[in-house]
Amino acid sequence: GWGDGNRGVIFVNGFNIGRYSGIGPTKTLYIPAPLLNRGDNTILVWSLFEPVTTITFSDQLDLGK
Repeated sequence: GWGDGNRGVIFVNGFNIGRYSGIGPTKTLYIPAPLLNRGDNTILVWSLFEPVTTITFSDQLDLGK
């Protein structure tokens, strides 16, 4: 996962989806459907401190209430 102190940026098919931080508050990044290709898509996770080994896709929003 993101880890408590980890932070970085996520790109999907060359588009910057947003920044993430393990300390929150937001736990969800939104990928607009037009950015996705049928078939293969490229996801780049640029992590500042620790490697990110897992990404979870969900149709549920988590704003870290």
